[in-house]
Amino acid sequence: MSILFSELTREQITERAPGAIGVLPTAATEQHGPHMAVGTDVILCETVARQAAEKVAGKVPVIIAPTLPFGSSWHHYPFGGVISLTSPTFINAVQEALQGLVRCGFRKLIVLNGHGGNSDHVGVVGQDLVNRLDHEVAVATGDYWNISRPALEEKDLMPSPLIPGHAGQFETAMMMALRPDLVSDEGLGRVYDVSGEGESLDIDLAGATVQIHGAWQKGPGHSDNPADATAELGKALFETIVGAVANFYSEFARVEGPA
Repeated sequence: MSILFSELTREQITERAPGAIGVLPTAATEQHGPHMAVGTDVILCETVARQAAEKVAGKVPVIIAPTLPFGSSWHHYPFGGVISLTSPTFINAVQEALQGLVRCGFRKLIVLNGHGGNSDHVGVVGQDLVNRLDHEVAVATGDYWNISRPALEEKDLMPSPLIPGHAGQFETAMMMALRPDLVSDEGLGRVYDVSGEGESLDIDLAGATVQIHGAWQKGPGHSDNPADATAELGKALFETIVGAVANFYSEFARVEGPA
């Protein structure tokens, strides 16, 4: 039977939901430099969520809800190719989608996030869902790259500061492995190494995130050096990430839910 919510009937969902983990992938539709499709975050997050569920199928019941394709991406608007929600709208959308899953019978929920601009927001949703809204559920929220970061670091696949970046080596490599048709050779010829410039990224300073008005549009719309990416690296990254997220599903399944 399918692991995808959208491929199940209402009866199948009602029967399986109480004993399954419901996963809501959250992503964004935004520019990814001159070299990659604007649906990059959706494609990567959705594929990680699905393949990780397939990896544990038969051991851990997981059902993947449709991916929310719009996130908090206002900082990308100067480049074009962006559809963004305001922060309150995004938070409400995720919250109401999770409430829909609760109404279907799910008691364990995961928000698997695939866009950095959403990270803080999905954490707020999880906290409010179980406390302010008092739903009798267990909720986990996290970025797929942070869930898999220890495994990626252990394999020394690439420097941690480059994970995930934006449209840089990390994401470009995975798209080369997964959807090479959506990585433009002509566009890659127009990227350049911005490592250390701090032009297009928020700045990490002593455990805080420093955000500077106008900083993003001063850069090229990508981080580090996308031209360093290879399909071989992307395959290794993807396999490690899928394995780590699959293990995360398994560990979350063991968490005791509400009484």
